[in-house]
Amino acid sequence: MEEDPPSSSTTSPGRVVRIHLACRATLPIGSSLRVTGSHLWDPTENPGHAYDPSDARRVSTLMGRDAFSAGDSGFAGGSLGMGATNVVNENEAVYSGDGTVTPMGGNVMDQSREGRAASGSGEEVPLAGDEAGDLTKRAMVGIRDSRSHLYASSVEMVTCPDTYPIWRTRRPVVVMLTDSSKKGNSTMDADGENNNEPSVFHHRYRYLVVTPGAENEGSHGLSTFDLDGVDDMTNMFNKTKISSGSLTHLGFVSYDAMTSNDTGSSFPVTLWENPFLENEDAHMRDAVSRNSMASSGGALSVFSEATSVRSMGGGTATDYELVNLPYRTLDIDASTASIIKNSPFSSSEQMYEDSSLPQYTEDGILIDNWNGCHDVTYRPYRIREGLMAQRNNEQSDADSEGDTSMSVETDKPRRSIFIVCYHLPVIVSKNPNTGEWQACWAESLLSKTANSSFVSSYDAHWVGTVTTNSPIVDEADQQALQSLLATMDCTALFFNESVRDAHYKGYCKQVLWLAFHHVDLLDMHDPAFSMDLDATHTKWPKDGTLFDLHSLWDQRQVGQWWEAYNTVNRTFAVEVAKMVKPDDVVWVHDYHLSLLPRMLVEEEKKMKAPRLTKKIFFLHIPFPVSMIFKEMKGGKAILEGILHADVVGFHGFSDARHFLSSAKRILGLPQSSLEGGLIGVRYQKRMVVVTMSSVSIEPYMVSAAMQLPTAIDGEAELRSKHAGRLIIAGLDAAQYLSGVGLKLSAYERLLRDAPTWRDKVVLVQRCLIPGARLLDESRTIQEIRLMVKRIQSTYGNAVIDYEEMFGSTLPVDQRLALWKASDYLLCTEVRGGLNLWPLEYVYAQKGLDVPGIVIASEFTAVFGILNGAMRISPFDVKATLATVDKALTMSKEEKEGRHLRDIDFVSSSSSAQWIHNVLRDLQDQSLDNQRNDESERKLASSEIQNVAEFLASERDEQFTQLDPKTVISAYKSSSRRVICLDFNGTIVIKEAVDSFLKQDVIGSAGDAPPRAVLESLEKLCADPQNTVFVVSGDNNENVQKAIGNIPRLGLAASNGSCFSPPLSNGDSARTWLALDLGLDWDSVKKVTLPIMSKFTARTNGSFIKLSHSSIGWSHYSCDPEFGSLQAKYLVMELERELAAYDVRFVNLKGIVEVIPRRLNKGIIVKKILRDIAARDENAGVDFILCMGDDVSDEKMFTSVFSFVSEMDEEYANVVPSPPVMQLSHGTLSASQSFLVEAPSVRCKDANAPISAFTVAVGKKPSHASQYVDSAEDVADLLVKMAAGSADVRFECEREKESERQLGHFS
Repeated sequence: MEEDPPSSSTTSPGRVVRIHLACRATLPIGSSLRVTGSHLWDPTENPGHAYDPSDARRVSTLMGRDAFSAGDSGFAGGSLGMGATNVVNENEAVYSGDGTVTPMGGNVMDQSREGRAASGSGEEVPLAGDEAGDLTKRAMVGIRDSRSHLYASSVEMVTCPDTYPIWRTRRPVVVMLTDSSKKGNSTMDADGENNNEPSVFHHRYRYLVVTPGAENEGSHGLSTFDLDGVDDMTNMFNKTKISSGSLTHLGFVSYDAMTSNDTGSSFPVTLWENPFLENEDAHMRDAVSRNSMASSGGALSVFSEATSVRSMGGGTATDYELVNLPYRTLDIDASTASIIKNSPFSSSEQMYEDSSLPQYTEDGILIDNWNGCHDVTYRPYRIREGLMAQRNNEQSDADSEGDTSMSVETDKPRRSIFIVCYHLPVIVSKNPNTGEWQACWAESLLSKTANSSFVSSYDAHWVGTVTTNSPIVDEADQQALQSLLATMDCTALFFNESVRDAHYKGYCKQVLWLAFHHVDLLDMHDPAFSMDLDATHTKWPKDGTLFDLHSLWDQRQVGQWWEAYNTVNRTFAVEVAKMVKPDDVVWVHDYHLSLLPRMLVEEEKKMKAPRLTKKIFFLHIPFPVSMIFKEMKGGKAILEGILHADVVGFHGFSDARHFLSSAKRILGLPQSSLEGGLIGVRYQKRMVVVTMSSVSIEPYMVSAAMQLPTAIDGEAELRSKHAGRLIIAGLDAAQYLSGVGLKLSAYERLLRDAPTWRDKVVLVQRCLIPGARLLDESRTIQEIRLMVKRIQSTYGNAVIDYEEMFGSTLPVDQRLALWKASDYLLCTEVRGGLNLWPLEYVYAQKGLDVPGIVIASEFTAVFGILNGAMRISPFDVKATLATVDKALTMSKEEKEGRHLRDIDFVSSSSSAQWIHNVLRDLQDQSLDNQRNDESERKLASSEIQNVAEFLASERDEQFTQLDPKTVISAYKSSSRRVICLDFNGTIVIKEAVDSFLKQDVIGSAGDAPPRAVLESLEKLCADPQNTVFVVSGDNNENVQKAIGNIPRLGLAASNGSCFSPPLSNGDSARTWLALDLGLDWDSVKKVTLPIMSKFTARTNGSFIKLSHSSIGWSHYSCDPEFGSLQAKYLVMELERELAAYDVRFVNLKGIVEVIPRRLNKGIIVKKILRDIAARDENAGVDFILCMGDDVSDEKMFTSVFSFVSEMDEEYANVVPSPPVMQLSHGTLSASQSFLVEAPSVRCKDANAPISAFTVAVGKKPSHASQYVDSAEDVADLLVKMAAGSADVRFECEREKESERQLGHFS
C-alpha cells in the first residue's frame, strides 16, 4: 500500500490521502478485480422485469466491455450507462446515495443505508447517467438499475502477464480525513485493538470479482469442468474458463444477479470474498485469544432480513446480507496522513496459522490475498467479531442464569413523567379561622387518581401554578403551599401579579385564545368578542398621536404581554430542567406553555445534555388555519416552540391538519407518512410525530357521582319543576364563541313557527361566567339576558329555565342531575375544542328506558367523536329548527340505536387509555428517531452490533461537522488554493421552497449574497494564491448582476455550461465561454417552451427562466402545494415529449429545469481544477474547498475525488473536458488556459500534501466529507477565512434589518 510521505508538521483534518492497494487473486480469463472506494457502500437489490428479475443479462453485457481496459472505458471510469436517471427531484434525492431519483416507481435508496456511498476512486458517480449511450435511448423513464452505484463506487484493479496474479489499483483510492480521526481511545478502539495513538483514521474496504467474461458450458462448446475429479482446489484457477459448477466451491459470496443462457445454467456476475464461511467460530476465537483476551467462542451472526447474497462455498446455500460481509481495515495516522504499518504476526501466531510474513510489491504496497482470512488487514475484523461473539455468549449465559434463578430479582428503575400545565389540577383553599391551607385534586383529565396510568407506570409529578380563593400574601404562604403540594407530588410556581396578568389575562386570553379559535384581527373589531386591551389594567402612554384612540391595531400592549409570556415559559423551563433525569418524559399541556418545549431543549443544552428528556405537547383547544396563525405576535416562535417536542397531540384531525399546514406554509416543513399510520414533520434533523387522540370521561367516577344524594334529588327536582315537558338542556360558558345567542335565537324561532311545542318543551340553560375574558363575558351576558327576557315575555316563563353562576364548571352533582333529567342536550358552539360534557351526558343516559339525544354543532371536536349525535350548523337557523324538530319526534328505537353507537367508546376511553395511546405514539416516535443514531449509541455503550451497524456508525462519525479552525489552518499553510462555491442556498441565504410567504424571490435582480459575504469574496479573490469560482444553476445575467463586479472572481452559470474566467487587473468586461455538449439546444427549446408557457398561464406566480443550456420553470413564488403539483405534471409531460432528446430534468429549489443529460456541475469544477493545476509547469493545487447545498452539487464533490485520483495519470487515460467555445468577446486573452485544456493532468509532485474540504450545507446523505448546518455557516466560514481568524463572526443582515425595523416602528 502506497501512501503520502510523512509530513513534518501536524496535519489538520481535510488532508487528502491517496492509497494504492494490491491483491493476489488467481482469476479466470474474462474476470476482473475491483476494490471499494473511500467508503463501504450498502448494496440493495431491486427486481428488474419479470423474465430477468435482476436484469443480469444487461448488467453482465455492460460490465463485459473491456474488463481489463485502463482509464475510463467500460465501467473503469465515467459511466456505464446503467441507471441513466431521467429526473432528479429535491424531495426524494436525499434518500439516494448517488443523488439519483426515479419518481415513477424506481429505486429510491434507504437513507440510513445509502447515505455516503461516495466514490473514493475519483470515478465520478453517475448522477444522471453521463455518456449513457444507446441503452439510455430505450426510454428508461423512472427506471434505475439498482447496481449502478456499486461499480461506480468501486475502483478498478489491473494486472499484466509480468505481475499476474498480483492485481493493483490503477488509480488510488482517495480518502479525506475528517475531525472524527481525532477521536481516539487510549485503551481499545472499536475493532478491539489497543490504540494508544489518538489520531487514527480507519479505512475499511472489500474486494469483489466481476465475472462477465467467464462463460459456462453449452452455447460456446466449452468443456464442462468436473469438480468431483479435482483434488487440488487451487488448480481450478488455472482454467481459462470456468463453469457454473466450478464456482460453488471457491468460497465466493455472490450478488444475486446471475447471467444465464439458453441451457438454463447460470453463474454470478459479481463475487465477494468471504474467507470466514467455514469454521467462522474458530477464526474469531483464535483472533481474540491471540489478542490476549479470553473468549468463550461462538461467532456473532451476520444474517439479516435485508438484501441477501448466496454463499457459493460448500454444497449448501446460505443467505448473507452484503452489508454484513467481512471488511478489511487500513489505519491512517491523521497527524502525518500516512498509513500505519500493521505489526507482523507473532511467532506463535505464524506457527498456529501456518502463515508467512506480509509481502509487499516493489514500490512498497502491501499485498492482500483473495480470501486470505489470515491477512493482517482482516485482523481488526476478526478481533471485533470475536469480541462480539464473546459478549453475545456472556449475555446469553447471563440471561440463562436469570431464567433459572427465580430468587434473584432485578429492580428496574421507574421512569418519571412530569405533567406540566399552567393551572395545576388541584383545588386550594385557606381556612379563614386557622389560616391553614388545604388542597385536593380537581375534576380534570390530568388529576391523579387511584387507577391512573401515571401511578401504575411512572413516577408522576405535576408542575404548574395555583389559583386560590384567598390571596397569597407573602413568602410564608408560598412556602406553606409548596410543602402541602409536595405531598401530592406537585410543584407550584409563583409569579408577581403584573407578569401573571400580562401572561394569562393578556397574551393567553386576548391573543392566543382568540387566534386559536379562528378569530383574526378583523374579527376583533366586532364588539361581541374584541380584544380587551385593558385586561391587565396597564397604564397606556399618551403621546398625542392616533395611538391614543386605543385602536386594536396598536400592538404596544401586545408586545408587553408577549414579553411576559416568554418570561413565564422560561421560568417553567428552568424549574423543570432542575428536576428531570435522562429518559424522563415531560408532557406539556395547552397553549399557555407553547414555548416550553424549545426553552426546555435550550436549558438541557446548557446542562451539556441535549435531548435529555422526551417531550410531548398536547393542545386541548382548536388549532387555527395558517393565515390566522401568521397574524399573531410571535406566531412563528410559538410554532417553532411546539415543534421542539417529540410528539404534538390534538383531539381532532382538523386541528392536526391545520398544524401541518402552518408548519409547511410558515416554516416550509412538508409532512411525512410514517410506519404505523403516524404523520410526521422533520424539524431540525428530527422527526416530530403529530398524533390525534380522543379521550372520554372517567366512567367509575361518573357512576359514583350519580349515586350522590344531591344528584338524585337534583334530578327529581328538575323533573318535578318541568313535569309534562320535554327538557332540552344547555350548559355553556357565557362567551361569544359558545353560541348561546344562536341557540336562543333558534329556540325562539321554534316556539314561533311551531306553536304546538310551546306547552311541551322547556330549555334549561345554565351559563357559566369564568372571569377569564371579562369584556367578552360582560357583553355576552347582556345579550343573553335580553334574549331570555324577550322569550319569556312572549311565550311565558315556563318555556325557559335560565340561571347564571360564576366559575368555569358546574359541580358534578348538579351537572349529572341536569343530564339525568333532560331528554336532549343542545350544543351550539361556534368554535371550540373537546368538550367532555356531551360524552358525560351520553354516559348518564345509560340504563334509561328512553335515552336522551345529543344535538351538537359541527364546529366542535365532540361531533367527530359521537357518531350517534345529530349534527347542526348554528348559523343555519332553518336547518337547526328541522333537526330539533326531528329529535323531538324521534322514535324510541332510533334513540336507542344512536345511544348504542356511542356508549361503548364513552365507557371504555378513559384518560388512562388516552394517556396510554399518547405514550405509545411517543415510543414509536422514539424508535423512529433512534434508527438514525442507534449504531452510534451501541458503539458508545459497547453494545453488540453486527457489521452493518458498526460500519454505519463509523461512517456517521466520519461525516463530521466542519470546524472553521481546521479550514483556516489548512488555508494558511497552502499557497495554491481553489475555492468552488454554489450560489443559491450556499452563499445566498434562501427560504424553504415549501414556505408560502417568502421574503425573497429566486432569480430576481436583488437575489445576492449578504454584504459580509460579498466583502469576504472580494478579499479572498484579491489574494493571488486563490482561485475562487461561484458555480450556479441560474443564468449568467443574474449571476453576473449579483456578484460579477468582484475582481478576480470566476463565475459559472447554467450548472456550469457557461463560465467566465476571473477578471484580471485592468480587465474592463467579462468574457463568457461555454462548453460544447453536442446537443441541438434550439430543437429542445421548440418543444419545451410551448409546454412551459401553458403551465405558466395556469399557475399564478410561475415564470420561465432561460439560460445558455437550461430551460427552467420556476414555481418558487407560487402556492407551495399547487406549485409542486403543477411541477410534477409538467415533468411528466416533458418526459413524454422530449423522450427523443438526450436531456434530463431537475426539480430543485422550486425550479423544474431541462438540461443536457451530460451536463452537471462536476464537469466545470474538474476543468477548473485541471486548469489551475496545470499552471506553473503542472505545479498542482494544495487546497480545495467545495461547498454546495443540494443534489445538483453532489457532482462537484465527486469531481474533487476524481481530480485528486488523476494527479499522476497520463492525459490519454482520462476523459478530457468538453470543448470550449466563446460566447461573448470581453477582454479575455485568446491564449487563456480556460479556452484550451492543457494536455496533461500529471502534477509535478503528485505526493505533495493536499487539503480538500467537500462540504454539504445541511446534514443529509451526501458524497461530501463534512457538513455545515446552514447557509449562515457558509457565510461565517468565508468571513473567517477572509479575516484569517476564527474569532470573527457573521451576523445575518436580514435578521438585523428586521430587528431594526421592528425597533423603529415600535
